[in-house]
Amino acid sequence: MAAVPIVLTLTLLLVPAPSWVAPGAGLVSAVMIGLAWFGTPVAEVASAFSESFWILIEVLAIIAGGILLSRVMDRTGAQEKMARWLSAGGGPTVVSALLMTHGVVPFMETVTGFGVSVIIGLPLLLSLGFTPLRAASLSLVALMVGPWGSMGPGTLLGSQIAGVTLDDLGVASGVLNVIAFLGSGAVAAVIAGRGVPATDGRARPGDYGAWIGMGLASGVVLSVLVLAANLVLGTAVAGAVATLVMSAGWAAVISRGRMGPVPARALAPYLVLLVGTIMGQFLESLLPLGGLGAVLGSPALWSISGALVGIVVLSMDKGHRWRLPREITRMWLQVAAPTGLYLVLGTAVSGGGLAEALATALTGLGQAYLFLVPLLGGLGGYITASGTGANAMFGGTQDAAAHALGKDPLWMMASQNVAAGLACLASPARIELAYQIAGPHQREDTAGPAFTRGALIARTLPFVLVCLALWGIGSMLWMPAAG
Repeated sequence: MAAVPIVLTLTLLLVPAPSWVAPGAGLVSAVMIGLAWFGTPVAEVASAFSESFWILIEVLAIIAGGILLSRVMDRTGAQEKMARWLSAGGGPTVVSALLMTHGVVPFMETVTGFGVSVIIGLPLLLSLGFTPLRAASLSLVALMVGPWGSMGPGTLLGSQIAGVTLDDLGVASGVLNVIAFLGSGAVAAVIAGRGVPATDGRARPGDYGAWIGMGLASGVVLSVLVLAANLVLGTAVAGAVATLVMSAGWAAVISRGRMGPVPARALAPYLVLLVGTIMGQFLESLLPLGGLGAVLGSPALWSISGALVGIVVLSMDKGHRWRLPREITRMWLQVAAPTGLYLVLGTAVSGGGLAEALATALTGLGQAYLFLVPLLGGLGGYITASGTGANAMFGGTQDAAAHALGKDPLWMMASQNVAAGLACLASPARIELAYQIAGPHQREDTAGPAFTRGALIARTLPFVLVCLALWGIGSMLWMPAAG
């Protein structure tokens, strides 16, 4: 019965229906089963919704700000200027895909989180010349940096649950996430490479080897940078520093060290977003500002501020300014409604006692449960599209299982943490987000396969499942005992 809302949601995703139907049905069933079958008090369910209310509001505001900034950059032509500068005019190549997948998009994710990196990064990939399907797929694969997303609140929560330090969990997560870094590079390189026309229009086996080699090499460098940044600078900023260095490195490779003049005006809105978010979160952690600190540290404030700066600095014409509110509202409703419902569904599953029932049943498997540790974490990330939400949902159970099985809570939580962060990229909420943003750019004469939600799932979910399986095998074979 605890699994019914999840199965129902996944089943309805296969049915042609508005994007809110699947999570809406799952939410209603989760609440009803929690109250009627598990006997969870109404007050307890209401308390769970109350505690997550402001998180929901912040996520919806962040999405609105990200959409506004994206539309301003698109309507003023700044996206194309940025794309030409980053790619040195090279277009949709394997190298430019790795620049975006291991550099630009995950850098935005580490600073902002909550899918804003997809809202901003996907149009950049389109401007580079990638088809909507390839651009959407690459932007999703780039979210493999989940444990460090939005400066790592999910990792912080996991460290508190497991009773370990943030930096220790960051390093352990970095060690395990090497699999995701390497895999994302290989997947991104193949996705991009297959879109580059060969002499006879077909890719050869040697081409695949070259693409995968480049992707794996990029993944190795990113892994080393993330681990080094964790050890030297701490977990909170490790992902941002590593992906910023990767961005600079790939951009230098593309331009052969001769990057053109910096498009300062086109960069200005992004600088407002990035610098404002970093400084705001720093002030929030440093000073007792209460609600004001939460506002200052939210990417919502700074994405909106960046968009307003863009309207002025980039000289957006009056016609586009008049059409902007209607465009933003329409896109926000399409994207925010399902995203918000998936987040509330996660709250209902957790607060209604369903997550606890699922986890209790699984921990009864004994040592075999170790294989399911990352699968359970991944399930949380898949449902909520949030590493923080997934750790809140299943983190306590994972820690209790570690003590019951005599395993190290640090590595048990690290397995939960990386799995939750990775599964977010293939979650229905993120798939819908990418689909809604890239869908309008699909044309009848667009080359390649048709752009559908199923095509996005086919290019992201297998990567996630392979990583979860590898982590599961590793958990069974090498999970250290408690010290």
